[in-house]
Amino acid sequence: MSGDSFKLRLLLPACFAVLLLGCVATAAQWMAYVAVDPDNLNQVLLDATGNVVHVSEQSDGLHIATYDADGMVVQETTLALALTGTERALDLPGGQLLLVGDTLAGAMIVDANLHQITPLPGSMLPLEAQTRLLVDVVPVLGQKLAAFGAVNDEGWVLLMDFSTGAGELLTLPSATSVTGAYGYTALMLEVESAAGREVVAFDESLNEVSRFSLPANEDLIGVSLNRPALFNRSNQNVRVTDLAGNTQWEFENTEYEFIEGQSVGPDGSILLWGDNASLNLLGVKLDSAHFLMISADGLLQYHHLGGKDMVNIRYTHRKQFANGLLQVSYQGMTGQVSGLVVGSSSLGVPFTVTRQVFHDFVTPMGTKTRFMKEPKRVETYTQQCDFLCLPILMSQSEGHCDSLDVFNVGTDSLISVSQVCGATGETGLLLPNTVKVSLY
Repeated sequence: MSGDSFKLRLLLPACFAVLLLGCVATAAQWMAYVAVDPDNLNQVLLDATGNVVHVSEQSDGLHIATYDADGMVVQETTLALALTGTERALDLPGGQLLLVGDTLAGAMIVDANLHQITPLPGSMLPLEAQTRLLVDVVPVLGQKLAAFGAVNDEGWVLLMDFSTGAGELLTLPSATSVTGAYGYTALMLEVESAAGREVVAFDESLNEVSRFSLPANEDLIGVSLNRPALFNRSNQNVRVTDLAGNTQWEFENTEYEFIEGQSVGPDGSILLWGDNASLNLLGVKLDSAHFLMISADGLLQYHHLGGKDMVNIRYTHRKQFANGLLQVSYQGMTGQVSGLVVGSSSLGVPFTVTRQVFHDFVTPMGTKTRFMKEPKRVETYTQQCDFLCLPILMSQSEGHCDSLDVFNVGTDSLISVSQVCGATGETGLLLPNTVKVSLY
């Protein structure tokens, strides 16, 4: 396989469905290998005409590759752009990406339609905001992004509207820093101030309408139907308040206590996720990926379990749709995983583990209607001893071992790019720097 990108394509049936307990298992329409370091930037999206596009950082610059409906590259452009490794990528409307690092000064817009990169326009980026260190950049208010942080002990937030090309800089003298930004129709911030942590709400004209202090053990996690949604780190409860901080309802979480993340959807529903899996010298705990959906009224809608008997579970993507549908992506390791603990298995006895990436679609009623399993990666180890008894990889099969990016196409399809472990070239040698772009 020569060059930074190769066009070998894995031909699969366009799509098939298997009815299983009410679920639809969906195979990839196509998969395409790409020779690129999986630790570098790898993003997938759709262009304005509906074609899949893969954006990747390679040794000679930034590559933008467009695929046709059969998974063949029809256009590939290499652009001179040196990344620092700190960039994050955010989806923009109309087949574009924003690449942004520690500040907005070097932020670039990647246009998948024109195969070009451009800096943020001056109309969106005031001069005084260019070099400010960022706490984060997040999507808010439809097609806008909020960049925020602190400068000279004052909180600030820059709202960038990519549909109009305009930007609006807000300074909050009463806050020492902005630490979070949320909202689908109106902006809500979590800030640090002399009074402690506070929630600050704005109207649609960006006038401050209220603020209240946050208890020490609660965090603002989003906005549920224009109401602050708070997560309690001590007891894993969820509380929704009015704009003055008065409790509207509280979900007492007796369902599942091992929560790692939270998000709020456009329909006001609140998603919690996490697991109790572990793999260490103290032992092995197997678990599923747990997803708790709480309604906008504070009721448990469902508790979805993804995968089974896994360790090293990682949550790679989630999308809450306006109609209440949920899409989640996660990965984990199954099989004889206890053998990976140093000194745990018999010397010379082989054991096998499997790595796999999953994508689930779940209805508001908790029914899994569609799912995708990416090609699994099987590894066989044996313990060998020198100073320590360590697991040594003896054999392996090619498979997807790490999800790098997921892009939703409507409510029933997605694009993924994943690291491929165990890929080999024509000579049989391993190709460590390989990813695969897939359309499901």
